[in-house]
Amino acid sequence: MQIRTTARHFDLTDDLKDHAEKQVAKLSRYFNHIIDSHLIMEMQKSRMTAELKIKVYGTVLTSKHRSFDMYDSVERVIGKMEVQLKRYKERLQDKKAKTAQKASPLKRGGEAASTEEESEQM
Repeated sequence: MQIRTTARHFDLTDDLKDHAEKQVAKLSRYFNHIIDSHLIMEMQKSRMTAELKIKVYGTVLTSKHRSFDMYDSVERVIGKMEVQLKRYKERLQDKKAKTAQKASPLKRGGEAASTEEESEQM
């Protein structure tokens, strides 16, 4: 996973950058197929905004949080993204299960019909 960080209207300290990158890297335990992540940290007067965009196969997930502390904004935006990644993973699993269920009754029905015909012939 590629992690990009951007600071707007303030100088990004190494401490904050390391903290943010560690938090973003932890998101891979919720979903393995993260392609790219972009964390944008912005300061407007005394308001600190953190926005996280994560690119996964087929879509881009986005979360945003604004507070008076940048560390708090980063923590909360990571928490929001965890929820979104869990939900996205569940949707993919449900989609796979539905396609498997649609395919399997056709096979079972076809097998059952052939065994009934064989029993009638005997």
